[in-house]
Amino acid sequence: MVNCIFEILDESKKKNISRIEYKTMKMQYKDYMWMVIKSWDETKKVKYEDDDLNFRFDEIDNRNFILPTDKMEKFISKYFCKGLLKSEYQYYDYEKDLEEVFSKHFSFQDLLDYLGVIPFTPSVMINISPDWKSGLLQFSDKHKIRLLTELIEGYLAESERYDYYSYVIENGCMGDHIHAHIVAHINPRLIKSVETHLAKGTHTQQLKKRSLKLKGMEGTIKGPGIQKVFLRNEQLVSDKLDYLIEEKKPDGHKNKSVLTGRIDKVLFTVK
Repeated sequence: MVNCIFEILDESKKKNISRIEYKTMKMQYKDYMWMVIKSWDETKKVKYEDDDLNFRFDEIDNRNFILPTDKMEKFISKYFCKGLLKSEYQYYDYEKDLEEVFSKHFSFQDLLDYLGVIPFTPSVMINISPDWKSGLLQFSDKHKIRLLTELIEGYLAESERYDYYSYVIENGCMGDHIHAHIVAHINPRLIKSVETHLAKGTHTQQLKKRSLKLKGMEGTIKGPGIQKVFLRNEQLVSDKLDYLIEEKKPDGHKNKSVLTGRIDKVLFTVK
């Protein structure tokens, strides 16, 4: 299925959402290198205009300051003078020269650890709209919610594909269609295999298989009623999590009433 970030499967219909430009910016080694350099000084100078429109400088606390480790202090002393790379280590391209001396002593992970940065890892949104009319039995909304909850939580907990997730079960604008929206964070250790699992549609097969074990759900989970959307940047994740909150839904997507509210669960912590 095409990964369309501008459509949401809602009440068995694909509804359009606002077209926001989402940019996936992958941070590189040099980006974190510059962040480390900017963390060395306890203060920094800022430029401003005084009342007579003269440019002046003021010294303020550097909120990005990190107390250097012993290794970092030795590194700075060896290669830098007044915050600049010493002339004997400068050749043709200053940034490349910087990266060369950094990479001799610090790996990509070393820089992340020093800065206390946890790299962004993708999530997925899965929307499920059961075809309740195709079921062998007809249930009350309360029972449908219980069945859908068992289906969702059972799938998300299997094989450690996801380490935490949020979901909501809704009833649609007319209050007559029980369906669900899920945002699940992919286990960083299994990104490649989970993305393959999702790209090949194996999640749909697993949901179908699980539904057959839930009395009354047989035949209600079908391919057209399941949509997945990869979320590859923080803004996308934030927007989709907001979609799980009734008050933040755009016009045309609101429900007749709130059934469960957003449910957040942590399966395990990745170390």
